[in-house]
Amino acid sequence: MLPAVSVLLSRHSALLLAALLAVSGLPVRAEKADSEQALAFDAGRMVLDGKRKIRTLSGGVEITRGTLVLKAAQIELRETAQGQFATATGADGQLATFRQKREGLDEVVEGQARRIEYDTVTETVRFIDQAQVRVLRGGAPADQVTGQTIVYNHARDVFEVQGGGAAGAAATAAGGGRVKGVVTPRKSASPVPEAASPEVPR
Repeated sequence: MLPAVSVLLSRHSALLLAALLAVSGLPVRAEKADSEQALAFDAGRMVLDGKRKIRTLSGGVEITRGTLVLKAAQIELRETAQGQFATATGADGQLATFRQKREGLDEVVEGQARRIEYDTVTETVRFIDQAQVRVLRGGAPADQVTGQTIVYNHARDVFEVQGGGAAGAAATAAGGGRVKGVVTPRKSASPVPEAASPEVPR
């Protein structure tokens, strides 16, 4: 059984995000305006547990918050005094999906997994089981990373990718247990020609 692999990215090191997701040296940030938007949902069915403050949404569910879009077969939306916590799960071989624009860039972060947890308070998205996150740059696929669990904490600017984890032998047997990524280099701008130095009279 392969051990779990964990890679951490901080604002200062910018190793994983710059190499696997951005290759830009800039921290990945969600749109600031998203945190100020209300969370809206659309579903085929809703069961409300008023005592526990939990809404269970099913039937092709979609949750939106600004540029953020979360889709799944079922989403459990829990209300707290601070905000909302959503747990999205896929069904019948379909994965839950996540999409959000990056602030100040023509880039969109997309992710999918069998289970996605989104915390509006900490601005944390957790992709669990068959997790994959990719970047669309200018509408075209760019960087991609896969792992057993992928966690992005916007508030702390930390991005973590784990390998086999709790899945253990099952993940290894299925070819998992490793962190994998594809990096597409950014096109560098054309160098600016240097101005000719004026001739000094002798």
